[in-house]
Order: sequence, then structure tokens, then C-alpha cells
Amino acid sequence: MFKRVLVPLDQSALSERVLPIAQCIAEYYDAQIDLVYVVPTDIETVPEGSLSQAREEGETYLKDIVGSWSSGNKPGKIGASVHAGYPASVIIEQAESQDDTLILMSTHGYSGVQRLLLGSVAGKVAQAAHTPVLLVPAGAKSPEGDLVKFERIIIPLDGSELAETILPYAVSLCKKIGMELILVRSYHPHFPGSTIRMHDVSKIVHDSAENYIRAVAEKMQAEGLKSVTYKVLNGLPSEQITDFAIATPNSVTALCTHGRHGISRWMLGSVTNAVIHSAEEPVLVVRNIHKDVS
Repeated sequence: MFKRVLVPLDQSALSERVLPIAQCIAEYYDAQIDLVYVVPTDIETVPEGSLSQAREEGETYLKDIVGSWSSGNKPGKIGASVHAGYPASVIIEQAESQDDTLILMSTHGYSGVQRLLLGSVAGKVAQAAHTPVLLVPAGAKSPEGDLVKFERIIIPLDGSELAETILPYAVSLCKKIGMELILVRSYHPHFPGSTIRMHDVSKIVHDSAENYIRAVAEKMQAEGLKSVTYKVLNGLPSEQITDFAIATPNSVTALCTHGRHGISRWMLGSVTNAVIHSAEEPVLVVRNIHKDVS
């Protein structure tokens, strides 16, 4: 499924934080790790005449990272490259230059209204990349306070074929890494009527959601997954999914969104958009571009 893990770095400890995760994924999939450093071409960021110097600094920085990796006898193939341009665009172009690439990025630890803004490079990459993007929030940690582990994968489903296209990725990760699969179906009935009528409607919707998610769980078990559970949540999907992920330690939430082209590729589904900008645990975003996963 993943033959290459692309890791953008910017000389910050935050960006480097995902390197152990990249190593883990690369080991399981026998994948290449490619480090990418982008020199922004914005005139306010890089004064005129200093682009070559910025490139040299980037090359030295990546050379040190690769050297440390090699001297530490860490397994896996690792490469590095420096580019100039708009960071999000360059990262996406580099990722899409090779098939079966996973983009792995840290995200800033914003809180409050800032966490809902799409100003970060990671947010822009998640919006537009046609390759899978794994975002690791700055505060994502294990209960022991260490770097978050990948022990469980949460798959929110809404009954649509689009949402279910994430399942092959989930199956592959569960089998390769030994993760527990947790299927989640969130519903939010809101119809006019009496309290009694609402109770009846809510029960019908709940039963339908549970029957659906149970059937999917049984299908996953039939495909050879040993650890499969499911949960039905009542409330606004984005809030319920985020809260459930926070309450589930060492988990990653995986969602599929539309595989749009052109300017519309910079838009995510409302639930996916809300989840990635309020998540405190890792989030895997996969665009549906009708590609087989093996």
C-alpha cells in the first residue's frame, strides 16, 4: 500500500517529531523515506538574493538528519531533497510524483478558534493532496506521555460507499501493524414533532445505524481481522468522532473524502474538515480517486 513515506521538515523539533513514526511505517511496508525541505519563495520570508543561501542551509540540515539516521543504524532507505516554492504546493507535487506515497506531517498545537483555521501548511496539504495524508497533532501522546503509538484505528462510517473506501487502508494497516479496528457510526436525528415521536424516530435511526455498523464489522472479521469492535454515537458527527478519538488512547482516525480536481480539490467534506482541525489524535485523510489498495 505504501512504498514511500514523504516527511516535510522545516528545522523545527515539531516537524522532526514524526520521524520515529515514519521509521515504523517504513519498516512495516518496506518503504522508502523521503525528507523534503521547502524554501518558501515569499519575498517576506526569503529576502531577495538569499535564496541560494537558504537552499544551502536546507541541504546542510537534511544532510545532518540523514547522517544521524545512518549513524544510528536505523533500518530503511532514506533520501532527502530541497526545493523552493510555496510549501504546500511543493509538498503535494513531490508526493504525487510517485505512486503509493504517504505524506506524514506534524501539525501545530493550536487551541480555541485557531484550531479551526486553515492557515497552516499541513491543513492546506490535507485539503488538496490526492495521496494519503497522515497528520500528527503536536499534543498527540500516549497515556504515558510518550509519542503516540498506533494501536487502534478508528473508522467513522456514514453508510455511504465513499466512506467505506477507507476500509482497504484500514485492513492493510491492521494486518501490517497489528492495530485494533474500531468502526464508528454517528447519527444525529433532528425532526420536528413531539417528544414521544422523537424518541421513536431516534430508536429507529439508532437501530438502523447499529445494524449497519455490525454488518460491516462482521465483514471485516470475515476478511481475517481478529480485533474488530464497533460503536454507535448519537450527536453531531464531527464532535462525536473527535471526542471518541480523544477518549481512545493511541489511536488514529481515518477518513475518506471526495477525489476532486481543479480548484475544488482545496475543499474537504464538512465532517472531515472539522475533524482534522479539532483533532488531538492523529488523523489519516485519504481522497477517493478510485485506486485499488493492496
